[in-house]
Order: sequence, then C-alpha cells, then structure tokens
Amino acid sequence: MSRSDTEAGDFRLWTGLRTLLAWGASKEVDVAMIDTSPERRRGATWKVAEWVFGLGGAITTFMGVFILLGPETEYVGLGGDWSWRIGDVSTAWTVGLILGGLILLAVAYYLVVEGRRRTGVPPTPFTDLAVHLGVFFLVNAFVWVQDFALGGGLDYAFWMTIPWAVGLALHGYIYWLRGREVVPVPVEEGRSSKELLHH
Repeated sequence: MSRSDTEAGDFRLWTGLRTLLAWGASKEVDVAMIDTSPERRRGATWKVAEWVFGLGGAITTFMGVFILLGPETEYVGLGGDWSWRIGDVSTAWTVGLILGGLILLAVAYYLVVEGRRRTGVPPTPFTDLAVHLGVFFLVNAFVWVQDFALGGGLDYAFWMTIPWAVGLALHGYIYWLRGREVVPVPVEEGRSSKELLHH
C-alpha cells in the first residue's frame, strides 16, 4: 500500500469520526432543547407561588417599616381588637417583620427569574378553576376576619362574597359543561416547536 493510499484512508477515517461526533452533539442539543421533565416546568402552581410570596413579602415588609418609622400613637392590624399601638410593638417583632418580608421577596424574585428558564405548561380549565377557588377563599377569609375584628359583627363582608360566589359557581358550571380541554398555546409563525421549548 502506497503512502498516498494510507493518507487517504486516514483522512476518510478522521472525516468519519468528525461526522459521527457532530451528529452525536446535535442529538444532545436536540434532547436538551426538548427537556420537559417535571422539575423544569412552570405551571399554575408556580405562578401562584410567585404571587403569594410577592404579596406576602411586600405586605410584611411594609408593616415592619411602618412600625419602625411611624408615630407611636398610630395603630396597625386588621382593626378593632386585632390592632396594636405602634409604641407597644417590641423591636424584635419589628425587625422580624422586616427580615421576614425581605426573605419572602427574595424567594419571589428567585421564582420569577427561575420561572423564565422553565418550560411553561399550557393552562387547563381545571387549573384556572382551582386558582380562582383558591383566591376566592383567601381573599374572602381575610375580609371576613377583618369584618368581625372591627367588633360590630358581620357588617359588609357578605356584599363581596355573594356576587363573587355566583361568578365562581358560573365558572365551575362552564368547566363541567366543556370538560377538561387543554387551552391551545398560539405558536408564532416561523418558529419551530424546538425553539419554543428551548425558550
């Protein structure tokens, strides 16, 4: 075998190895782009957590700062028997509220940033109804507790609960009527499914 034949064979072997490695790398990229494992998804629960930690952190931090800087004669709380004079609130409680609120805000910020890197899960009628139901109970529980805390018994809370309950019932009826259909996610023209999953 001549030297030229040997060099030609080595060249073909090297070219084949490079082609095989490039093909394998492309397959790894494809798998990475369509990775939709449960721990890398962002669904309705993730969004609810963002709101809960964000609002909770904002309210808690605001209360701590208000107690720290506000006049001692002012009151904080839900009202009535569930209110406290700022001058009577200990420093430990004030610092705890501020630090706790900042921690909640940090968690909310992490969820927002990390959520942008995850694959969004298309909403379903069930998740929409579950979120609506959860918000209904949380908000109404707060309003009812505040209404009773003012000391005058039930006064105004039911004016919000009744019409909202009617709307929630209609939402539930629509869910039962249509069944469990997945809401389609619009796909922009010129973008492949891999690109959408990658982003």
